[in-house]
Amino acid sequence: MHFFQLKLKEIIHQHKSISVYTWSVFIHLIFVTFWIGGMLFTAAVLVPATRKKLSSQRGLLFTELGTRFSRLSWLIFPLLILTGFTALIGRGFTVETIFSIDFWQTTYGSRLAGKLHLFGWVLALSGIHDFWLGPKAAQLMDQEPDSARTQRFRKVTSWAGRINLLLGLGILYYAVTLVRG
Repeated sequence: MHFFQLKLKEIIHQHKSISVYTWSVFIHLIFVTFWIGGMLFTAAVLVPATRKKLSSQRGLLFTELGTRFSRLSWLIFPLLILTGFTALIGRGFTVETIFSIDFWQTTYGSRLAGKLHLFGWVLALSGIHDFWLGPKAAQLMDQEPDSARTQRFRKVTSWAGRINLLLGLGILYYAVTLVRG
């Protein structure tokens, strides 16, 4: 009878781990979809659609949309860290394992390190883009729409967004290698 009780406890424990893992990954993917999808929508739809038709109001439009997207993104970033961590726990890694040097020297650990390094760059570039470049470019677009300074800020802001999107896609690549690689 003792053997069956142990097996039952093992099955229940595995079910809880799978449940934590499944929910963590599900929520993580919703956040990632919002973030990367928002950047793709901006680059592929919003920017081209507003280039000529709304040129006089572009600064205001991008200020409003950028501020909203930025606020949600900065809310999502710590939640991505939390859901990523709980997904690791749900996958069976212990806190001790995750914080051990040996873990980071494995293939899985080095891929996760690559993903986290890119995420660190995303945080840094997002901070520069969201709190300095974007607001300054939008302000200049309203105040001095045809100045060389405005054009420079718009280009730099645009490139920062593109680089952030590429970093996000790099993170997504690492994520795929973690579960399928």
